[in-house]
Amino acid sequence: MKTLIICFSQTGNTQKIADCIRDGILEVTGQCDLVNLSDVNTNSLAEYDLVGLGCPVFYYQEPFNVRDFIESLPHLESKHWFVFCSHGSVIGGTFPSMAERLGKKGITVIGYHDSYADGTLPFYPYPTLTTGHPDSLDLGAAHAFGKEIARRSQRIAEGDRSLIPAVKPVPDEWVRTAGMLNSDFLTQMMPRLRIDMEKCTHCHACEDNCPVKGIDVETDPVRIQEPCIYCYYCAKICPTLAIEADWDMLVAMAPENYARYRQALDEAAARGEFRWLVNPDTINFEDPLYKQRERQARGEKH
Repeated sequence: MKTLIICFSQTGNTQKIADCIRDGILEVTGQCDLVNLSDVNTNSLAEYDLVGLGCPVFYYQEPFNVRDFIESLPHLESKHWFVFCSHGSVIGGTFPSMAERLGKKGITVIGYHDSYADGTLPFYPYPTLTTGHPDSLDLGAAHAFGKEIARRSQRIAEGDRSLIPAVKPVPDEWVRTAGMLNSDFLTQMMPRLRIDMEKCTHCHACEDNCPVKGIDVETDPVRIQEPCIYCYYCAKICPTLAIEADWDMLVAMAPENYARYRQALDEAAARGEFRWLVNPDTINFEDPLYKQRERQARGEKH
């Protein structure tokens, strides 16, 4: 049984989950390749009996680069795949979307795994609602999933198709929201980034970490967000804070958005699916991440 895990990870959380799933698969099969999404050779995928595809959740759905990757796949009739994700509160339409798109490629999706994860955007406060995840329990669950999915694939291959799960239903509210937040909408509504070339040191960290190669600081004028998946990771990691935007609108929306996220997390906690590792009442909406980074750059303490 030849297995592969494909992972798109920015801050390392999804990578941690992928590593643990891989360890679980290895216990069953003795073999499991692990590759970054950007390094996948799609022509080799037919060689694998079981493939996992993992990513963070952006805007209640799989990131646009992951969606484009799925659309680029060749037809892989009856191949077994599983999908996994890390997220900060709500999966939204991620799994239904990925499963539907993979199904159109002839792929049979035989499993799903999600994990809460730390992370935020420049216009949101930090710590955030899921800071501390994934912890040892989350990673242990990913390891157990790896073992289970490998065994499931073997049994399905032997003929037991009753083990193929249906994708978990998603509340209509989140599906509608995910559908609205398409690339065209985000292009029109989200803040535009700009690079202050007096601050830019040409370290190329933004270019090297852009998942869609949408930045070039050596052109005149500089190129940024062409294309863009609105992860804003470049603004989060720029060491000199040269990448800027007007975050005011999104900062103002944060309390209302977080109230919805907190409700979803409280409901998940009541079902035993989530554990609070931070006190949500301590989150300071007056102190988004970009302001924290500006203070740090000035050498100021909180």
